Amino acid sequence: MSRLSARLSLVPLLLLAGCFLFQKPPPRPPLHYVVGPPYIAGGAWRYPRADFSYDATGIATVITGPQPRYTADGERYGEDAFAAASPVLQLPSIARITNLETGRQIVVRINDRGPENPARLIAVTSRVAGLLGFNADGTARVRVQVLPGPSEQMAMALPGGPRLALARAPLGAVSVSTLPPPGSSAAPTPVTPAPAPAAAPMPAAAPVSFPAAEQPGALSQVPPSPGAIWVRTGLFTSQEYAALQAASLARFAPAMVPRYSTGSLQIEVRIGPFASVAAADGVLNQVLHAGATGAELVVE
Repeated sequence: MSRLSARLSLVPLLLLAGCFLFQKPPPRPPLHYVVGPPYIAGGAWRYPRADFSYDATGIATVITGPQPRYTADGERYGEDAFAAASPVLQLPSIARITNLETGRQIVVRINDRGPENPARLIAVTSRVAGLLGFNADGTARVRVQVLPGPSEQMAMALPGGPRLALARAPLGAVSVSTLPPPGSSAAPTPVTPAPAPAAAPMPAAAPVSFPAAEQPGALSQVPPSPGAIWVRTGLFTSQEYAALQAASLARFAPAMVPRYSTGSLQIEVRIGPFASVAAADGVLNQVLHAGATGAELVVE
């Protein structure tokens, strides 16, 4: 091949490369509050919900691989951010994550969906994982607690949140007449009413502000309490339904444990305990394939 032919053959490649180099980045979506519809991730259904009293334990992981430029609520993604991804919580939320193995706590902003793995409760940035002292395999036994005050403030202040944008209706003019004395044949005398006052505008949403201890990045230390890992296959208000599920999973030797929540009795069907994440993951995978689609890992 001649030098001219070789150069000409490179032209299409250079043009293609130029298209990618000068391609406009996607526009930044506006920052907004979002819950979202149910969806499937990792072969399991997820049901997002607004839960400002959320308090759960499980296994956390580190966000890895290429990530979109923006998070699900319209924030710019960054590996160094004090941020996390939840498969079900309202976005954004402020939450405290405790590594139960080290006792380290940090406040994060939950602003994205993930992780895809149904065996993981939450995914955090590499910066958060480093500060909490995750294990070498990128996991940790954690407790996730939504901080209701700042989380509710953001929900009320952001577009798409539950705050109702209502304007006060203007007062209409009222016709008033002076009535004659009883028995009189005189017609009522109309009185000119005062003009109706203008409608007052609704006040703007207050800016979000909360204590420094609840700001993303706030660190603290508590005594470690690693606990054991369990596979929770479901919570039931009926002893009968709990027994039916336990029977369907008999080969895993599940236990039926009574729980009291908000004054009512619930029956937890669970399997374990497991000493390692890998062992719990294996059983959870089998339980999901056996039809217990709501099964999850918890730490106690």
